Amino acid sequence: MGKYSKRSNASSGPDPKTTVSPYMRGIGCLLMVIVPVFSYALGDVLAKQGFGRQVLPASWYGYMDVSSGLTQMTGIGVVARWLGSVPNLPATLAIAIVLIIVVGGIISIVFGYMYNLLTPSKYGPMDVPPPRVKTKKYKR
Repeated sequence: MGKYSKRSNASSGPDPKTTVSPYMRGIGCLLMVIVPVFSYALGDVLAKQGFGRQVLPASWYGYMDVSSGLTQMTGIGVVARWLGSVPNLPATLAIAIVLIIVVGGIISIVFGYMYNLLTPSKYGPMDVPPPRVKTKKYKR
């Protein structure tokens, strides 16, 4: 067999530096569900209190106007009537989108900082970090 055959270069498993821990994947999956639900609930509370009236249009507070043609359709009519009966829905969704961005950003910064603190060292107990020596580029 040759030196550069496929069998000699085959890796024994996934690279641990590029794979994510299953625990971190589980936490990320939970956060993908928890952050939007939390943001919608907080957006609903804030919209009921009139938060953002200076920025958002006044028509977004109150009930949505759904066209009669949309409510008379067979499949969509039930959903359209339900969306029209939810108070402050456009304002709640707008506030929730902003909160998703803010809360998600804060959580990602905190998790990045925690991962940086809690991750194992690059060097093992027998390794020595490379020296910090600046050399000049050789010129002829």
